[in-house]
Amino acid sequence: MNAPIALNEITTLSRFVLCSENNQQAEWLGHALEKWGTLWQEHSDVATLLPRIIDRKPLLVLLDFSGFGSAERSVIPHSDECIAAIARAVELAHALKSAAPDLPLVAIGSMAFPEGAIAAWRAGLSDFVDISAPSEEAHEVIQRVLSKAIVPSPVVLKRGQLVTLVGARPGVGASTLSAHLADLFQRRVQNRSGDKSAAISSRVALLDLGLPAGDGKLYLTTNGNFDFAEAVRNLRRLDETLVHTALSRSPGGVTVISLPFNLSEMRTVSHHDALALLDQLRTYFDVLIADLGGFSNQEFITNITGASDHVWLLTDQSVGALVSLADTVKVLGEVPAGERKRQLVVNRYDERFGMSAQQIAERFGLPLLAVLPERTRKLFASANLGKLLHEVAPQDGYVRTVEGLIDHLITPHAAPPRRQGIKRWIMTLLQRK
Repeated sequence: MNAPIALNEITTLSRFVLCSENNQQAEWLGHALEKWGTLWQEHSDVATLLPRIIDRKPLLVLLDFSGFGSAERSVIPHSDECIAAIARAVELAHALKSAAPDLPLVAIGSMAFPEGAIAAWRAGLSDFVDISAPSEEAHEVIQRVLSKAIVPSPVVLKRGQLVTLVGARPGVGASTLSAHLADLFQRRVQNRSGDKSAAISSRVALLDLGLPAGDGKLYLTTNGNFDFAEAVRNLRRLDETLVHTALSRSPGGVTVISLPFNLSEMRTVSHHDALALLDQLRTYFDVLIADLGGFSNQEFITNITGASDHVWLLTDQSVGALVSLADTVKVLGEVPAGERKRQLVVNRYDERFGMSAQQIAERFGLPLLAVLPERTRKLFASANLGKLLHEVAPQDGYVRTVEGLIDHLITPHAAPPRRQGIKRWIMTLLQRK
């Protein structure tokens, strides 16, 4: 059964494909489409492109009729290169109409080159985005096409959860929590499946994007140099085989993707390509845990948190962390009505420090998800042994709270357990001995 797509059902996880070599156009369209989804850029011969596009199951395909060969060259009307580019677009349009007649196709080009628009119309594409016009016009065209689009119903796509940890400032423990969460979740998945072979059962990925760089990889004793920037550069080749062979993996089976050694390489990573990478990775893992503790690019943080299923803001009770938390909340903006994915985690908690976890949550208007007890000494000691805390003290209160966070991810309406009253006081005394 087929049904029209409702615009309120289109999310940042929807897929759009642009068939073009022009990176400048891809960047422009990526921003224009980010309201509705993730843009994938593809360019190759028609025989290669056709099955690749069909396999991605996009909501919409954009075909380049601008005549550009690349962003660096200008259109030379009627040149051999221009004619060949238009011919490829026409050939691909016919092939897609034959292979996927219900798939919406939109032409892109410039009214400064009307021959491209005419070629698109003759190929049967009645919708046209003028890349030289304001982006609002692109919004109108895309919205009109999507409102009429027909897709098979129901559409079932496997997607892992994306959990993003945003540390209020460097040093509040986001990387430590991310590493423990990833490893314990991977153990939970393996125990549930009965498969103990990490070589074939990596179901959890840690996006080790916090600063200082590489802490997550260090905590999980992971080697490898295939970093986030390189993963973005190889986005078109990133299939399940490459994911499970080229990407670094911890002894416990967690796949780890860290920041590049040279952080300047991140400047080449566009926001829409980063989101496209996350979208692709979600098809291969049950959960992606993104550590953004200390990451300073505000626009990058906003884009990643916008695409996340869960956003956990991590702070401790120090004045510096609370001031930084206020700035972070301001950067992320107001919480949309009805949204519950943004929640607070208070780390290194000790009632003697003054402001309670509930008071912090109320002060910033955030639901209190979990309270992690002060365990600096024990965490340092286990890290110095090359181990995570649950490997040396599986019954520690910190470990039990992380286990509760995993329960929350598996069953969202089940709140992580928090010790109360005299029981919490007694357990604290016992754990300090």
